[in-house]
Amino acid sequence: MKPAKDWHAAPLPADEAKRLRQLRSLALLDTPQEEVFDRVTRVAAELLQAPIALVSLVDEHRQWFKSRVGLDVCETARDVSFCAHAVHSESLLLVEDAHADARFAGNPLVTGAPHIRFYAGVPLRSSGGLVLGTLCAIDTRPRKLTPAKQAALCDLAATVEREIVQREAARETLEVQEVERRKLRVSESRFHTIFQRTPTGKAIVGLDGRFVEVNPKLCEITGYSADELMHMTFQEITVGADLPADLELVAELLDGRRTTYSFEKRYRRRDGGTVWIDLSVALIHDDEGKPMHFVSTMQDISGRKHSEEVLRGYRQELERRVLERTRELTSSRTALQTITDNLPVLIAHVDADLRYRFNNQVYRDVFGVEPSSLHGTTVRETIGAAAFEHCLPYFARVLAGERVAHEGIVYEGAPNRMWNATYVPEFQRGEVAGFYIMSQDITETKQRENQMRSEVMLDALTGLPNRRALAEQLALSIDAARDAEVPFALFFMDLDGFKNVNDQHGHDAGDALLRQVAARLKKTTRADDLVCRLAGDEFVLLARGITSTSACSRIAQDICRAIARPFEVGQSEARLGTSVGIAMCAGGTQTSAEAILAEADRAMYEAKRKGRNGFRFASLLAEVAPAINNLVDRGSATRH
Repeated sequence: MKPAKDWHAAPLPADEAKRLRQLRSLALLDTPQEEVFDRVTRVAAELLQAPIALVSLVDEHRQWFKSRVGLDVCETARDVSFCAHAVHSESLLLVEDAHADARFAGNPLVTGAPHIRFYAGVPLRSSGGLVLGTLCAIDTRPRKLTPAKQAALCDLAATVEREIVQREAARETLEVQEVERRKLRVSESRFHTIFQRTPTGKAIVGLDGRFVEVNPKLCEITGYSADELMHMTFQEITVGADLPADLELVAELLDGRRTTYSFEKRYRRRDGGTVWIDLSVALIHDDEGKPMHFVSTMQDISGRKHSEEVLRGYRQELERRVLERTRELTSSRTALQTITDNLPVLIAHVDADLRYRFNNQVYRDVFGVEPSSLHGTTVRETIGAAAFEHCLPYFARVLAGERVAHEGIVYEGAPNRMWNATYVPEFQRGEVAGFYIMSQDITETKQRENQMRSEVMLDALTGLPNRRALAEQLALSIDAARDAEVPFALFFMDLDGFKNVNDQHGHDAGDALLRQVAARLKKTTRADDLVCRLAGDEFVLLARGITSTSACSRIAQDICRAIARPFEVGQSEARLGTSVGIAMCAGGTQTSAEAILAEADRAMYEAKRKGRNGFRFASLLAEVAPAINNLVDRGSATRH
């Protein structure tokens, strides 16, 4: 007797536990045969003229046949299964002669019944990209399979895959219904995951303003318990003076004039005090586009407001003292000059014709002129035409008798500095005869404010803009697309294979790898494109001015090629891919940041299902997306 040849059982996939959970959740194993699957196996057997065709589901220790043609048994052991090898394939596992393949030559299914010589199996994936089994054709004689028939078998597999995905969706629908029936448990889960683990106050607010859900941080901010707040409206705890502006912004949300808003206002605390908050609100719609409720985020900014109030009080006190002393010493120019020259503030007295009557010595430091030479000259001559035009409306207000504060001034003599100014009218016999100017250098203060804002908007690991920065820029891009008809494209990227690298080399290596990915994305994209890191291994590219799908395809291909190059991980190399979902927003399009981001996300998952390290277009292009994605598929096949 001829000795048996060696054969190899397929290794377990990296996501085996997750794959098995997904398979068993679909309730397909050990169920009766169904026509929807049998129809496919019959067509596959006829199309390929193969004696055996199967829909095989790979369980923990077996492969079980949901549909079979030409085979009496309903399952075999997994360790002798060809389909267990196909689970690792990206598209099609083709064995033209099992006797010539070291993996299968000694396999009992080759040496014994059903005497497999030829095998062609296409992986069947869930909506999340997990391989659950295969559609396969088997023959007892070696043979080849033309590219056309390979493509046809893949198309039939897509039909089975679509049925599985539909059942997955149906299962998810049942789960949602179960969630609705168990509302209390879901509420507790949502409360724990969404609200309790955040350092800011959060609330779900009904359209009537009543609190529906609140988190502990909001209770801490307001001093009310959760039960008390959920019997109240936001109108009841908002300080009356701040309420009209808040309600106006709410009306703009409901009218569709804006998608979100931010607003600084005060809440009345339970103990009678007030607290300043930075409020951000978004309106949530149902599937039919009808408003459902508001989602609000509140951050306690009382400390900042207190600091601003102290600074404002200090400035007003300084201004009051300067004015008081200026008035007292008007008759004594020498004394007045001495005092004002030693204050770190530009101080001037201007008449109704906007000509200087008095200047302190700080004017010499800033403008390089002697203060005495400015008497009788116009303000425009000193501060420059651009600054003068900027200040002119404020001059008009102070000459009308109003005390005016003005910030963000850049004088011609100090182009790299920023100033604020206070203009106080001078009354003589009930008429405005001129005004006093007190102007302070606020450059360092503004720089600190800008630095703080920049730090809030950046991802700490990669240095890229973060989710908050993306939300801000995406809202601006949507407004520009709607109002100025400036198109843009959104690329949602998820790394393929990152988890394996992270698990194998550790989180420090994973973090270093993410930084390398960020650097490549920045190098690959245009200088004015916005590359963001959302979280984990998810990145987003916002590219403005993109008008064609071909341009999007080129960008996506460049990204895929850049990420596919080997990365250095310690002393070794790692290889990744990236799945890219593309959503385009044409000029004049009406959409929202949430909608276009969700569409790009779904397109990314479609790219993963189609083989990974590739890209797909979103359904926002519903009328052309299928054709475009077919072209993408054919282009990918040609490249491969």
